[in-house]
Amino acid sequence: MIVYSRRLFVGYMVAFVAGFIFQVSYFQDSDEAYLFPAVVASAMLVFSLISLFREAFDLCVDDYQPFPFMRQWPVILIMVLGVSLIEILGMYLTAFLILLTVTYWYSPEERGMKRMLQSLGMAAGFSVTMYVLFSVFLKVQVPRGILI
Repeated sequence: MIVYSRRLFVGYMVAFVAGFIFQVSYFQDSDEAYLFPAVVASAMLVFSLISLFREAFDLCVDDYQPFPFMRQWPVILIMVLGVSLIEILGMYLTAFLILLTVTYWYSPEERGMKRMLQSLGMAAGFSVTMYVLFSVFLKVQVPRGILI
């Protein structure tokens, strides 16, 4: 049985937007230039349809806990700062610093060396993955910054 709710409406809207982004990025003349947007749009579409299916058939777990907006402000400011510094520091260094700060900020571990090491590992792993994806596989030119 399909349950109608505000969350289901949001699921429909997200699926619609993801479908639109998929259509715009996938059906272009230049396949090579739109490869990465098409891959991202495809993933967005699949995930949003899974979410829509879960909402439509009430398969979601109701363990949602509100996340205070005031706790989000520092990270929003960090991301704005990172976007403004990406041309100076470069994409990979900026992404590493943002990820390090954000993962440290939201880590459930107590403050200390273990928390910092987990944050360093996550930031380094994700930065290496970004490098391999963008520079090696897709050969996309990214902002280089001061170190390169």
